[in-house]
Amino acid sequence: MSYSLRSENRNRKRGVVMAMVAMTMIVLIGFGALTIDLGYMYNVRADLQNAADAAALTGVSALTSDLMTNVRSNRNDTASLVLVKKLAIRRAQQIALQNSTLGLDSTQIGTDGVRVGWIDVESGDSLLRTDVPISQFNAVAVRIDRTSGSVNGPVSLFFASVLGFKNVDVSAYAVASFDDRLIGVNTASDCAGFLPVTMDINQYTQQMATGGDLFGFDETIESVTTAADGTNEVIAFPNEQAPGNFGLLNIGLANQSLTALAGQVEDGVTPEDFDLETGSSEIYFFDSDGQPTSFSITGNPGLKASLEGSFDTLVGKVVALFVHDSVVDSGSGATYNIVGVRWVRVMDVRLQTANANRGLWLQPVAYTCDGVIVDDDAPSSAGVAGKIMLVR
Repeated sequence: MSYSLRSENRNRKRGVVMAMVAMTMIVLIGFGALTIDLGYMYNVRADLQNAADAAALTGVSALTSDLMTNVRSNRNDTASLVLVKKLAIRRAQQIALQNSTLGLDSTQIGTDGVRVGWIDVESGDSLLRTDVPISQFNAVAVRIDRTSGSVNGPVSLFFASVLGFKNVDVSAYAVASFDDRLIGVNTASDCAGFLPVTMDINQYTQQMATGGDLFGFDETIESVTTAADGTNEVIAFPNEQAPGNFGLLNIGLANQSLTALAGQVEDGVTPEDFDLETGSSEIYFFDSDGQPTSFSITGNPGLKASLEGSFDTLVGKVVALFVHDSVVDSGSGATYNIVGVRWVRVMDVRLQTANANRGLWLQPVAYTCDGVIVDDDAPSSAGVAGKIMLVR
């Protein structure tokens, strides 16, 4: 009898151990399944973040468009802002569709997943705001969801479903900014060429706000049209003001040789010419403390009619020119105080017609390239130029 009891106890213990082993195996398998699904979730999250980053960077390019130039020039142009928002959404959605989630499908952005506004790039916890003047908008925020209520749907789990967890919600958020705190430009970079031309900054600003709108630019065919597009042109020549509101500059040139000037107009002023003139191929308009700086360059008021052919090669292209706030003397002895740079698209050139019809029509554009230099201590350039970058 005692033997039977001992045998029964052993069997009972053996059964308990087997049950415990079985339960332990289930728990271990469960943890293993959760670990696999957790890694899967992290991979999905990384894919969504890549898509959100790319979409934000592409969407914020709408803030460098001609439409946004209209908003900045006409501070109450809410109609153009609506189009800017649509452009930002379209560009963000297009780039998001090119980003897959774990290579399985494209990524879509919901109807409210793209927002345009202003953000304090200096603050790490600043939220996107829309309660500022629309001309100051500088950022695009993108949110991409894989949730039960989103266009992408939730993330389906593999092994965790045996524990009752079939789906999980994953989201990603990114903000890109057009930082326009311009302090200078590296002329040796692959940016638009510099014209050896300067305009009075006040005249430039006035014409940008109230000048005529005789031309447009069709981005689909990359061509200038005779239809107004909402962006006012700036006329570099002739000018109703006194001589000195515009001028040809001697940048790295001993004299204004027409051959040399034609080359600088057609191909842009070279970094070597800037180095000869200013001592560096990098040009700055603010110092390390954020204080405005300037430099003087000699020149001659007016644009020579014989350069019409050279300027004509630039029609439809974006180029850079200088702006000055004062000029000393006149004629070939003029010296301009250069205080900044502006990027423009050449729309039309008429230098060999009657005086009343002469002109060089330029359309202001917001510009970005690797050579644009921005700094935290500089003020906003009001959209003149800047860097596109992720800030969140």
